[in-house]
Amino acid sequence: MPLDRRALVVAFVMISVVLAAGAMRGALSAYEHGFVHRFGTYLRHHFVVADPRSLYLATALIAIGCACAGWCLLGPPGAAAAIGIAILAPRIVLNHMTRARTRKFVYQLPDALLALASTLRAGSSLSKGLELLSTRQPAPLGQEFTIVLNEHRVGRPLCDALADLRRRIDAPELDLMNTAINVSRRVGGNLADTLESLARTLQEKAHLEGKIAALTAMNRAQGWVVGVLPILITVVLYAQQPERMKLLFTQWYGWIVLAVVGLMMTVAAAMIRRIVNIDV
Repeated sequence: MPLDRRALVVAFVMISVVLAAGAMRGALSAYEHGFVHRFGTYLRHHFVVADPRSLYLATALIAIGCACAGWCLLGPPGAAAAIGIAILAPRIVLNHMTRARTRKFVYQLPDALLALASTLRAGSSLSKGLELLSTRQPAPLGQEFTIVLNEHRVGRPLCDALADLRRRIDAPELDLMNTAINVSRRVGGNLADTLESLARTLQEKAHLEGKIAALTAMNRAQGWVVGVLPILITVVLYAQQPERMKLLFTQWYGWIVLAVVGLMMTVAAAMIRRIVNIDV
């Protein structure tokens, strides 16, 4: 009887291990597919020649290295934290790069609209004006209008090409530009004056956003200090009294304290971000 019970326990453990390995393999496959799709789309839209699968392998190796270092330094909580950071870091970097490219595009848009308005006043067509934008404007605006112009040349309606531009560049300023161009092509009107007025409005908006950013710079710096200071204090105390501080990472009540502190820091960072993030 004990032998049969032991055999059942061994069988149950083996089945559990197989099921857990299958679930982990499925989760890793889904994460790899999402990672390759997101980064592949980003690289194509940003004209970067690179293999997203190579980036995934590099990220996986970095995650394994961080997990081993976290396990050696802080035990299981350190390994879990390192894996979590390694999983979230690519998404954070991708979002940061996308926002930076969008801001640069929006910064270049008023000058491009003024140039397009001048081209239309000189008697050129809208297609010729878009061609001048694609060749004379710097990246990323020139690159994006090159895509729009190429799609229009192969027979795609200009409104659909501009709608795709709006989906690639998450900027509400493009809604105004697309609406002005589409209305002018359908019902007529002086598109040059409309684009010039829109460009002046966007310039005033950018000027106002710059003032707001300057006024809230100290508040954003305070948010960074509030977020980084507890981590620095923890590192200093761990270096001075490692035996006592080790309890935070090896005992269950220490894990609860870390979870509460992390939650409070996250809530504080979100509140500060909402306060200083003023939409114009």
